[in-house]
Amino acid sequence: MKALRHDPGQRFSCGQCTRCCRNFDLPVTAAEVGALRHPALARLWTAEATRAADRQQPPHDPVATLPGGLFQLRRRGDGSCGFLAADGACRIHAERGPDRKPLACRLFPFRVHPQDGPLLVTASFSCPTVAANSGTPVARQLGEISTLGKDWLRAFPQGPLSLRFTGSRPLSLELAREIREMLLALLDRKGDDGRPDLRANAARIAVLLEDWTRHRVGKLDDDAFAEYLRLTGRFAVASIKPVPEVRASRVGRLLLRGFLLAVVAGRLQAGAPRRGPRLALRARLLRVTLQLHGLWPATEGLDRRAPRRVRVTLDEPALHGLVHHFLRSTLETLPTGQRSLVDELSWAFATLDAALALGAMAAVRRGSDTVSREDVVAGLTEAADLAQADTHGPLGSMLQSLTGGLDALRRFATGRGETA
Repeated sequence: MKALRHDPGQRFSCGQCTRCCRNFDLPVTAAEVGALRHPALARLWTAEATRAADRQQPPHDPVATLPGGLFQLRRRGDGSCGFLAADGACRIHAERGPDRKPLACRLFPFRVHPQDGPLLVTASFSCPTVAANSGTPVARQLGEISTLGKDWLRAFPQGPLSLRFTGSRPLSLELAREIREMLLALLDRKGDDGRPDLRANAARIAVLLEDWTRHRVGKLDDDAFAEYLRLTGRFAVASIKPVPEVRASRVGRLLLRGFLLAVVAGRLQAGAPRRGPRLALRARLLRVTLQLHGLWPATEGLDRRAPRRVRVTLDEPALHGLVHHFLRSTLETLPTGQRSLVDELSWAFATLDAALALGAMAAVRRGSDTVSREDVVAGLTEAADLAQADTHGPLGSMLQSLTGGLDALRRFATGRGETA
């Protein structure tokens, strides 16, 4: 196993919130199928599944077979894992020990990304304790993560991912490292209060990326392109010029509605019955769509007017620290290879824009004019669920377009991430 590259500031300890047991499809290795179907484990799944709300699901096989010879844990009618007990405990963990749980369960919230250099480890912000950055430093867990990552890549072989700056521009490991360092330096630039001015610094990053993605720059050969990024990036880091004004386009602001719709659709889909025509789900999604366009009152926890009434200023230290951690962690782990570097940045800022909008809506629902750290943690974990979607094919392309590209950075920079 190669050395691991990770976010050195990330912490994690399982808070037993069971969110990962309810929201995600978990793959099962071929070696685990027989063990899970063995009566010693299958009876644990059956015992709980027979009490599921959707009793039409046959409670006899904990593993679903997918096309291509793949497998995943079957879920109950309410979307939760069949091994999840009523008290929130994992029945496998409780009765057979943690090492008998599927590898996907033991590895989450971490994910390994094979690259030509050190193996990259990322942590999913779908996990509340990752988002809150609480628990044991990940640096002290690298031995266990390394072992689990080795097992994962043995079960699901994957060659090193090709790194890209944009869709067609390849990116070397060395240039990727230099870009990370420059973007981190811009993010951590101090404001008048001695803390990083996150919105102003996002504006600086947006302006720099806008320059780097110009058509004329994209036509440079690889060596000239790398040299241009180094020169302009170092200049941007050292520059003492005032923060340039950036404004998201109206289209970019409108696209946030689509991104929020995708976020809420994922939540409703996870909790909907998994059999039948699901007409109720379609009706709820229609109401959400109409609400985001101002044609329906607040519904499903959404109120598109809330971000106008509750402005997220990031003045409160805990909230500032939460947002700074998310952005810093994003930059520390760039690029993963799942998307191009620019696309990963726009995705991260769109996730943050959606999280702040959802946080404002939560504050309004509880009658407060202040968005709390807890509001944003909840919004961030929900918005980050979209990152579990397949990044390839039509769905991945559609979701990427909904981020708004560099407008995602501009929305955050101006503090106008609202869906108007």
